[in-house]
Amino acid sequence: EFKFFMSDEFTLVDCCFAPILWRLPSIGIKLPVNRHLKPLLDYQKEVFKRPGFLDSLSSLERDLKED
Repeated sequence: EFKFFMSDEFTLVDCCFAPILWRLPSIGIKLPVNRHLKPLLDYQKEVFKRPGFLDSLSSLERDLKED
């Protein structure tokens, strides 16, 4: 099990994948909380808390976040 996408290091793949995951709720896609998606949900939490990711968001993108 890796911390990031197929790696223990944050890579370009994570940089591309994270914004897609961030925007899913805004287009009506809500990932269910279940044991099958737990690794993906854990991955999201890990990536979304990174200062670099948070700094990269525009104010409009920050508003997309559902708490």
